[in-house]
Amino acid sequence: VCVPSAVDTERFRPAVAVAVSAAQRAWFVREFGLREGELAVGMLAQFIERKGHRVLIEALPSVLKQAPNTRILLFGQGPLAEEMRRLCAERGLSERVLFAGFRTDMEKILPSLDLVVHPALMEGLGVSLLEAAACAVPIIASNAGGMPEIVREGITGRLIAPADSNALGSAMIELLADAELRRRCGAAGRQLVETEFSLPAMVAGNYRV
Repeated sequence: VCVPSAVDTERFRPAVAVAVSAAQRAWFVREFGLREGELAVGMLAQFIERKGHRVLIEALPSVLKQAPNTRILLFGQGPLAEEMRRLCAERGLSERVLFAGFRTDMEKILPSLDLVVHPALMEGLGVSLLEAAACAVPIIASNAGGMPEIVREGITGRLIAPADSNALGSAMIELLADAELRRRCGAAGRQLVETEFSLPAMVAGNYRV
């Protein structure tokens, strides 16, 4: 019997009220130095090889050519952080990629992201994906490990083959160009988390066992 991991859907939730959403976005823009109207793509992962930062960086030139009004925010820390920073500099991406470090306030940040990408080569499930979906953020992830349990192809986001930077780039371009698609995927992600990955769902599953 499998009882899925859970996320606190009260802590991680979209900003529903217009005024709250506007204030949250204004703080987000100031906090990370974004230009108003810029689309924000986040990746939340430790800087280790299997998380796939290299795949994202390889995809970015084509993405930014099609969607130049985009900023990439890399959240986390780890042994490969400086190597990834150098790789971004070598590719001329330093102005478009922000190394945002480790944060303890992701519940405040996630609702303002337009898209989350997670091109990991392998992942048990990915708590950060649950948190993003709970905040109604669409997700692009690898079709590996437990990631398809939360990222449902065409419903809550897009699934790509592991290590396929071309597929990642195409999926990013598609979602960044279509605000309504992002909204639908985000709403479906929130509903999925509430139904299958909420704390009450996890408790009920354990009681059944």
